[in-house]
Amino acid sequence: MNANRHIFHLSIPVADLDAAAAFYQTRLGATLGRRTGRWLDVLLWGHQITLQHDPDAVTDLAGQGQRHFGVVLPWDAWQALAPRLAGAGDAVVSPPIETDLGPSRQAKLFLRDPSNNVIEIKAYSDFPAVLGTDDPAYDSNRLG
Repeated sequence: MNANRHIFHLSIPVADLDAAAAFYQTRLGATLGRRTGRWLDVLLWGHQITLQHDPDAVTDLAGQGQRHFGVVLPWDAWQALAPRLAGAGDAVVSPPIETDLGPSRQAKLFLRDPSNNVIEIKAYSDFPAVLGTDDPAYDSNRLG
C-alpha cells in the first residue's frame, strides 16, 4: 500500500454480525478482517468499516432521513458494477440512474445492508470538474 494513502474508517451499528458479514463480502466484495463477538472489521474499496453489533442503535429506513455512506468509483468501474448490484433484490433502495451534473455526468445507486445502513455507490464522468479540483489524485480514471 502506498505510504501516502490515507484510509478512511467508519464504524456503523448492525443487528446481526453474520448477516452483515455475508452482505458486505458477498454483495459488495469486501474482505473480512478481525472479529470479536461485538464487532467485525471489513475492508471495502480500500477503506475500513467496523460493523458494531449494536441492535438497539439500528433504525429503520424512514428514521434515518438522508443518512448514508458511500464510495465514488471510477466511471468504468461503476458501469461494470451497477448492473450486478441492481439485481440485489430487497437490498436496492434506489436503482442505478445517470444524470447530468453541469460539467459532468453522475451515476449512482443506493443499497441497504441487512441493518438498513444505506450505501451510495456513485461515479462522476469528470470528478475534478464536479468537486472543483485539478489535483491529479482525483482523476476519475484513478479513483478506486
